[in-house]
Parts: sequence; C-alpha cells; structure tokens
Amino acid sequence: MNKLIYSLLAVFLSNLLFGQTELLQKHLDSEFYQTQFTGFYLYDPQEKKEVFSYNGNKFFTPASNAKIFTLYAAMKSLPDSIPAFKYAIRGDELHIEGTGDPTFMHPKFKNPKVLEFLKNKGSKIILHWNNFDEESFLPGWTWDDFRKKYSPERSQFPINENLLTISKSGTNLKTFPTVFKDNIKVKESAEARDFYTNQFYIGARSSTVKVPFIVQEDVIKNTIIEIVGKPVEMSKAPMPSPSSIFYSTLADKVYKEMMEESDNFLAEHLLIVSSSTMNGKLSSVQTIKTITDKYFTDLKQKPIWVDGSGLSRYNMFTPQNLVQVLDKMYKEFPESRLFSIFPVGGKTGTIKNRYKDGVQPYVFAKTGTLSHTITLSGYVKSNSGKTYIFSLMNDHVTKNASWVRNENEKLIRLVRDNF
Repeated sequence: MNKLIYSLLAVFLSNLLFGQTELLQKHLDSEFYQTQFTGFYLYDPQEKKEVFSYNGNKFFTPASNAKIFTLYAAMKSLPDSIPAFKYAIRGDELHIEGTGDPTFMHPKFKNPKVLEFLKNKGSKIILHWNNFDEESFLPGWTWDDFRKKYSPERSQFPINENLLTISKSGTNLKTFPTVFKDNIKVKESAEARDFYTNQFYIGARSSTVKVPFIVQEDVIKNTIIEIVGKPVEMSKAPMPSPSSIFYSTLADKVYKEMMEESDNFLAEHLLIVSSSTMNGKLSSVQTIKTITDKYFTDLKQKPIWVDGSGLSRYNMFTPQNLVQVLDKMYKEFPESRLFSIFPVGGKTGTIKNRYKDGVQPYVFAKTGTLSHTITLSGYVKSNSGKTYIFSLMNDHVTKNASWVRNENEKLIRLVRDNF
C-alpha cells in the first residue's frame, strides 16, 4: 500500500512540475522572443536539481553578468577589507606598491586612514611602479568608449576612478586632479578628450564633466604630491622586503557598489586587487586563471571569461554557468550577506524600478546590458517559500530594451507565482 501511495504521489508531483514548466516554455516560445536568441536556466538549490532549461547550455554574451564571476573571485580571494597598498619604511622613506585598490580618492569611499598614513609616514614617498604590465584596456572592449566615464583605464594605483572631474561655474573651472588644470578648453567638441593625449574639453553650457584620463607616471606622481603634500619619487626597482599591507575600505561595501550600480571600474580593479594576494605581478588574467582552475573545473560548460566588468564582447557564458556560480555563492556565504550585496527588486540598484509588485522583495539579481544584449541572473523567492536560482540571457535583441525587460519580468513572476 505504501509503495502505491508513493508511486501516486510521484506521478502527481511530476504532473504538477510539468504544468509549471509548461508555463515557462509557453512564455519563451511566444512570438515576442522569436527574433532573438534567449536562454533561461532555473535551478532548485535545496533539491539540488535542474527545474527548467531553455537553451541553458548555449553560450551567450553575458554583459555585466560577468560581474557575478568577479564577485565570486573577490569573495574567495580577498579579506574583509581591500588591500590598499604594500608598504615598507626604510629610514625616513615610505616605500609603497599599488595593489589596484579602486577606492583611493573615490568619491563614494572615504578613506581618511589611508590618506593620513600616506601623509604622516616618512618625509618622502617612493612609489614602486613596476608590478602591473597588462594593457590599460582589455580585449573585446569597444575602442570608442575611451571618453566614456564607464570605461576608464585600468592601473596599479588608481586615483579618483582614473577620471578627471571638471566643474564649471561661469568662467571659473575647477578640476580634480588639478594637474590637468592647464589641459582644459571651453569648447564644443564631439569628444570630451583627445584620443591620444590628456587634452580635455567642456562645452559652454556644461557644468560638470567626468572623463577618463590617460594614466601616465607623471600624472600619478604629481597627483599624489598634490594630495599628500610631500615629495614622491617613482621607482622601477623591486619593492623592499619584507613589506606589510595597509588596508582600506570594507570589501562588502565595494562589492555592493559594484553590483548595485554595475560599476565597471570597481569590477576590473577587484580582479586586479585579487591578484595581489597571489604570486607574481598584478594581473586580472592571473586571477581569472587561478579562480577558474581552482573553483570552476566542475562547470558543465567551459566559459570564456575575459574581463571583470563584462564590457568585452569576447566573454561567453551559458545560463547554466552563471547558475552554477550563483549556487556556489549560495552554499558558501550566508544568504543575508549575498542578498545585501545584490540589487534588490523594487528597492536598490539597477532593478529598483522593477519587481515592485511583491509584499516583500523577491528578486535579488544582477542585470547586464550591452548593445543588443540584455541579461539578468540571481535569486528569486517563490510564493511557496522556496528560493530558486536563475539566469535569463537575451542576445541579438533588436526590440526596445524596456519591452524585453517587461517580458523578462513576466517570466520571473511565473516562477514566483507557480513554483
């Protein structure tokens, strides 16, 4: 009798699940999605099983969903606070070597202890400028993004997000860093900066402009001199040994800003900072290889992971890849910590104006957007009380992006209401 009851229950549950997944299949098979390539993967972390797959094993351009991989890499590599720089005191000289810490003089991260340390230790700073030999930009980045504030150069000792801030009031101009004060013209220009030089432009009707500057040794040297008020010497010599590490901002604050605002600069430098905990020079390539070899050998498909931000068109992930990494996070870190870092539907970040129809927040997910690419991956709490992990990827999109996000939102609601 018990065997019969169990068999009937199994059939009932199987039919119930079929009806649930049929709703998802019908939505994705609708005419709306027919002119694009769409993938959706849904996973139950409690039962440890695939619930639904629609092109889940196919490769897509992830856009900023690549930041999920970056977040995992940083959370596995870095301590509670970001390493600001390595340092050694020799006589009256303070020797420092950058780690790629993105928070120094960042407008959203105040680090008085870092600044005070640089000001008060030694009468001279020796900045060792030889531990980062990668390109400022990464393969697959769009070349004409050079003047966009979301695409600054990468470097070993970034300052102010590697952006020049120009403020204009009447005929008065203010800049930070001030080393560029003589490199600015009030002029209408298609670009805010020359391609090859640090020559900048601000329109007559503009009040504030933020534009990436070309990272050069003299720019970094003179900016630090301006900030700390003491001599700075650039050195190609190795950092003295032994050395110590000075720490800056709480790591979770940086992760939260990266994920909620989809900050490319933070993402790229978190990969660089992560490599500072490994052997060798600073290298996002090394971080990617180390994390992949150590933690991602079990991914069902081998991803092509190129950068930290998702700006590269060379990145290729499957929805199942993203769900597997999200599942690793869910197993290894407290839910409360994860959900405080991810954007929250109807509340924070890039989905604060979506998923607002629940009594409580039910979507905790990272968006991704490039031309013709829209992605969303994360966690959804269903009305049954269960948490599911999902990845939804849309490539070759030609429709209005808001329309696609509207249809995607309907799909996630189906999960919430029926699973």
